This record gives sequence, structure tokens and C-alpha cells, in this order.
Amino acid sequence: MRYYYAGNRGLVGKAYNQLMPGEGGNTDTVDYTNYEQTLQHLRQHNPTHVIINAATVGGLQEDIDKSFELLLTNLKIQNNIFEACAKLNIDRVLLQGSTCSYPEDGPQPFMELQLMTGKPYEGYLTTALPKLVGMYQCNASNEKRGTNWRTAICTNMFGPGDRTGEHAHVVGALMQKFVDAVKNEYTEIEIWGTGKQSRDILYIKDAVRAMDIVLNNNSHQVVNIASGTETTIQELAETLKAISGYTGRLWYNHNRPEGISKRSINNTRLINLGWRPRTPLYDALQETYEWYAQQ
Repeated sequence: MRYYYAGNRGLVGKAYNQLMPGEGGNTDTVDYTNYEQTLQHLRQHNPTHVIINAATVGGLQEDIDKSFELLLTNLKIQNNIFEACAKLNIDRVLLQGSTCSYPEDGPQPFMELQLMTGKPYEGYLTTALPKLVGMYQCNASNEKRGTNWRTAICTNMFGPGDRTGEHAHVVGALMQKFVDAVKNEYTEIEIWGTGKQSRDILYIKDAVRAMDIVLNNNSHQVVNIASGTETTIQELAETLKAISGYTGRLWYNHNRPEGISKRSINNTRLINLGWRPRTPLYDALQETYEWYAQQ
């Protein structure tokens, strides 16, 4: 097996490459918005397995501010990689989907059959829509060409190597705030929203093991990659406060955007494939905090 990671510099690409060493590309080595470059790069590495997690993504605020540009870019990146995989007759492809694709008002915990039954949350459309299109591309290739292209609907993942700063996602953004507060002796940490909003979060090492199970299993079913457990932002903040030793005040700013209030994901299909998480949440957060503190 020869693995290729389209987006090998991000959280998933780096962690997956540690699990299954392979080749890949990023914005420094290939322009995935250019089809000919994408095709040439894939042909050069001649993979048997391709993992698609290349995308231009931001945090909640950036997704709102630059929605049109992000949407067009992500559709182009994804389509070029799919087209190149089809041209080269690559049989095993895994699209890293997103739980952002689920309907904003759908019943929870979300199950895979709920995809495309309602509109995703407005602030997540730049991520959600390309992933939904990609899911249908995978299904169409399997039906028409007999391939084994898979879609893994991934929850909020975190771990060492994640993005920092203004482009970070929920766990990484909060992690960075605690690191900065401890380092600079801030007396207060601002947390967007009420703290009551909940998310399903999953440690990256457990996530990539799950993704590889989905990629190499014999079912064409779309599968949620999730912990199956809700964690509130307040619970996450209190845990990070204990890990970091921070003694200041946590200020929940109700005037800042907090995204959707609840995100609960059903992982029954994944469990039925034999996957189980190996890392307790506290241990995963502690390891990740230590990495952030060293940056």
C-alpha cells in the first residue's frame, strides 16, 4: 500500500502519516487549485490510497467573513483531486468530511442518514457544502466505476500539531488562550459565548485510526468519526484550567459568537467496525496542552 495525503501539513495529515507513512502534498509543494499540477503530483507518487483533507479553512469568524472565497476555493481543490484520482484509476480514496454538514435543526445525536435532510448552520457552509458534494462524488464513483471511495464525517479533532492563533478551531483556540494567559500572567480569560454550548471532540490519534478503518473496510457506508460524547465549552475550559494551573477568572462573553448551541454525534457505525478510543480525554488534553506550551 502506498498512501498519499492531500494536505499533509495539517493536523490530520501529520497524524495519519505517523500511523501509515506515505507521501503527500501541501501548499508549498503543489497547487491543488490547479488541475494539471494536482494530476502531475499524484502521478509522480503513484499511490494506492489517497486521503483528501486539503482545504482552506478558518475559525468561526473567518468562515463568516470570507465565505464566498473559501467556498469556491474548497470546491476547486476537492474537484481537482477527485478528477485526478479518477484519471489515474486510484481505487482507495478517503474524503475527510465534516459534522458541520449536518442540518442545523436536525434531531441529535446526528446519524449518517440525516445528511442532506436540511440546511447546515450558516456559519459552517464554506466547509459543509464542499464536503456534501464530495460525499456524492464518492458514492457516484463507487456506483458507476466500482471503486472503493469512502467518506468519513469527522467531528472536532484536536491534538499536537493543530493550528494556533486566529485560524484555530474550538479546542485549539481555547488551548492557546490558556497557554498565553499562563505565560503572560493574565488575570482573566475571555471565552466566547455562554460556555453551555456543547461539542463532540476527539483526540487526533484516535481519529486517524478510525479513518483508516473506514478507508479499508468493505462497506461503502458513510461513517461518523466521533467520540459519541458531548463536552460543553465550560467543561473543556475548567479541565484546561486544571491542566494549566491557571488561577485567574474565566469570563464568558455572551456578546461574542458561539456557533451552534449543541453538537452531538452518533458513532454506532464506527463502533460496529471495531473501533474504540484508546486515549482518555483528560490525558489527550494534557498532552496537547504541553505541545501548545512549547510552541
